[in-house]
Amino acid sequence: MTRREALARMGSLALGLLAAGRVADGAPAPPRLRCRPVISGPLWWFDPGQTLEWARAGWQRELDEQAALGFDLLWLTNAPMGLHSEGDPLRLLLDLCAERKVQVILDTGSTGHWYSPLNLDLEREVCSDNVRRLGERYRGHPAFWGWYIPHEIYMWWDEGARYIDGLYPALAEACRKAASLPVTVSPFFILDRSGVFGNFRFNEPDEYRAFWARLIRRAGLDVVMLQDSGEHFSYVSNEQRRPFFAAMQAACREGGAALWGNVETAEFVCPSIQEYVRRYGRVHHSTVKHAPWRPVPIGRLAQKLRLAAEYSERIVTWGYREFCRPALSAAAQRWYVDYGKYARRFHK
Repeated sequence: MTRREALARMGSLALGLLAAGRVADGAPAPPRLRCRPVISGPLWWFDPGQTLEWARAGWQRELDEQAALGFDLLWLTNAPMGLHSEGDPLRLLLDLCAERKVQVILDTGSTGHWYSPLNLDLEREVCSDNVRRLGERYRGHPAFWGWYIPHEIYMWWDEGARYIDGLYPALAEACRKAASLPVTVSPFFILDRSGVFGNFRFNEPDEYRAFWARLIRRAGLDVVMLQDSGEHFSYVSNEQRRPFFAAMQAACREGGAALWGNVETAEFVCPSIQEYVRRYGRVHHSTVKHAPWRPVPIGRLAQKLRLAAEYSERIVTWGYREFCRPALSAAAQRWYVDYGKYARRFHK
C-alpha cells in the first residue's frame, strides 16, 4: 500500500456525526464527531521472548481478546529487537495479524536514553540501521501498515529543538526509503505550569500549534497520535485537554498530517495536583513507589473517547497491555467486560 493509498483509507474512516436523537429546541447541537469514539488498537511493547514463550497459540488468544473489543490495529514498540531473535518472532506475529486483517505499526527503535545526552549522529545511525533492516525483512508484508518514531516530546527549544529538527526528518526519510508507508509520532502535552514534575518550560496551546505545524511540514509526518493526558493523572479534565487537541488539529491541517487520538486507558489516581504534592512531593510520578495506577473507569473513558473523536480520524491507546488485559487482575477483567459492552454499541 502506498502512502497516498493509506492516507485515503484513513480518510474513509471519518464517519461524521454519530450523535443520535433529536436536539431540543434552542439547545446547542452536540459536537460533530470525526470518528467513532472507540479504540482501534493498543500500543504494545514487543518482547521477542514473550512471543517465543506464547508461540502461535498464545498470540492467537491475545488477538482473539483484542478482536472481541473491536481492535484492528497493533502498534508495536521495541520491534527492532525481533531482528536479533531466533525463529523470527516478529514475522510470526505479523503473519497472525495479516490473517485477521489487523494493521501493524513498527517502530524505528532508539538508543534508549536518547534524550540525555543529545547525540544526533548516533541516534540517526542506530535508528536508520534498524529501519533499513526492518524494511529489508518485512517490506510488502500485508500486515505492515506504517512506521512509528518513538522519540516522544511535547515541545522543545534551543538545543532540543535543533536535535528534533535533525532527527525527525532523517528518520521519516529513512522509513519512506525502507518501505513507503505512513510515518507516525505520538507527542504529549504538559499541563503543569509550576514545574512540579520537573524543570521544564510550559508551552501555551498556540505556541504548541506553531511548533508542531512547522515540525510536521519539515519532517513530512503522516499521522500524529496525540496523547490525551500530559501527566497521566485521574484529575486531568477534558476542559484541560481540549485546547491542546484543538491546537494539534490546527497544526496537522497546516502541516498536512492526519490527527489520531492516543486515549490512555490507564491513569495515576490522585484528586488534584495539590494533593499529589502533599502526598509525594515535587517529584516526577515515575519515581513514586507503589503508584496507584488503574484502568480508566468506563464512564470517564467514554468522555475521553468522545473528546478525541471530535478532533481525530482514529483512536489508539496506551495502557491496555499494562493494565487492562483480562488476565492481569480482577480490576482488568472488569474493565475488559465493561469496555466490551461499551464498544459493541458502536461496532454493530
